[in-house]
Amino acid sequence: MPGRATAALSPLALLGALALLGGCATPTLPLPPPSALVSAPDSEGWVTVTGEVLEDAFVFVYNEDMAAGVIVQADATGAFAVQIQAAPYDSLTIWQRLGTDRGPDLHVQVPPPP
Repeated sequence: MPGRATAALSPLALLGALALLGGCATPTLPLPPPSALVSAPDSEGWVTVTGEVLEDAFVFVYNEDMAAGVIVQADATGAFAVQIQAAPYDSLTIWQRLGTDRGPDLHVQVPPPP
């Protein structure tokens, strides 16, 4: 037909296009929640939060009661340690971020001194 253009894909180009489309449809696995231990506050009101996340992930620790937070980056093994101001029974929310992926929250309560 005059005025109508047609295009044909080679079999190799068609396979490449299908591979790209299939790769985009593959879901990524969600990040796991962090594992963390929280110390009781010291005499100056600081608690230490230690734990594990994915290697080199950023770790967010937010004190819900004081509306304050700290961000650190885990080391190459995924270990992290952070200090944050908190009182006994304050609620801390901890999560990790790797690239643009954010993991689920871990909610912990600051223990009282022994």
